[in-house]
Amino acid sequence: MSAGAGSNVSARSAIYEGGRGQGLEALRARLARAAAPEPFKKALREEAEALAGELRREAPAELAAGIEVKDVSQGDRLGFSVGTADPAGRALKFGTLKRPASPWLWPIFRARLPSIKDKLRKVAAAPLKMPGAGV
Repeated sequence: MSAGAGSNVSARSAIYEGGRGQGLEALRARLARAAAPEPFKKALREEAEALAGELRREAPAELAAGIEVKDVSQGDRLGFSVGTADPAGRALKFGTLKRPASPWLWPIFRARLPSIKDKLRKVAAAPLKMPGAGV
């Protein structure tokens, strides 16, 4: 690498840093905020609670009372579980020898999945946007 090439990189860095009052440190800060788990955990909990609410409205009354949201996060792997410990939920979902399957959780989850993905995309993109940029 020649000395000229090295000075070009420095000039580009100087231009970038002085361009919009933003610099490498601002970019690093935005990337660190984008990797922070708290906004994702909050969004996942909100979506899990919304899913549980919809399930409670649609499920049979006896089953609806037992629907709960549990935080099943492990370390940096975030997750929430929505369902019921009531054995009737499993029997209703998969059926029995005398009763056909009647899925109650999966169809509602699939219907909500696009909005869940959209919300998580927005949470991921928010800290990466340039300050002062319209949107």
